[in-house]
Amino acid sequence: MATHPLSSASTDDPPTFEVRNVGLAAPFSWLKAGIHTFAATPGYSLLYGALFALACLGTVVITRHLPWLTITFLTSLMLIGQYLAAGLYPAAEQHRQGQRISIRAALDQLRGRATNLAFFALFLGLVMAAWVRLSSLLFAFMFTTLSPPIDGFLGIFSGQADPVVLGFFFIIGFVLALTVFVCSAVAVPLIVDRDQNPVTAIVVSTRAVNRNWPAMVLWAALITAATLIGILTAFVAMLVIFPILGYATWHSYRALVT
Repeated sequence: MATHPLSSASTDDPPTFEVRNVGLAAPFSWLKAGIHTFAATPGYSLLYGALFALACLGTVVITRHLPWLTITFLTSLMLIGQYLAAGLYPAAEQHRQGQRISIRAALDQLRGRATNLAFFALFLGLVMAAWVRLSSLLFAFMFTTLSPPIDGFLGIFSGQADPVVLGFFFIIGFVLALTVFVCSAVAVPLIVDRDQNPVTAIVVSTRAVNRNWPAMVLWAALITAATLIGILTAFVAMLVIFPILGYATWHSYRALVT
């Protein structure tokens, strides 16, 4: 069966995108739409959720003797979650248009966007590399070693860590997380939909966040809360949470950008 791009926009034309204003409660409608899409595509959705949950679990197993690496790599996975959900976006659009969900069509769509997706992945990779390096240095300051024992690591939560270094850890992590969220809030869906270059996608994403910052702050809080639930359930809840958030991200893009 022939596949078609989600949008007829040509990459040769000057990109012109209008950013809509949305209400504060808009993120709840995005989540509701994400749940409906999940219910309509349970097999495809659970497959994606399982792959992400296994990636998280594998990270924990591999780094179990280096707890600081566990924290670093898990947070890195969460930072690039919107990128990893790229395969869900074509399915969400197929469902929105009342079409039958086709994995083959979704994969063909992603292959057609491979170059721009790869460049955006490079951007996210640089952010992740910076986070890994900075967090390792901060943990080395806290424990005077790159391999703190688990009891020393747990001491962070009992107030034994240097509050100044710990403060820098959270501030740097917050700044990097905020940067990734602002730059990628609708960037990956825009690339998947219209095959735009990463610079254009980041600019549009930044405009969308700036123009709708109250709703986007709420959206970021909902994503964070859902992610914490997924972590606290040993990633079991990620089977459902990850695809729902992925679909909701697509619906947020459709609501914010024309």
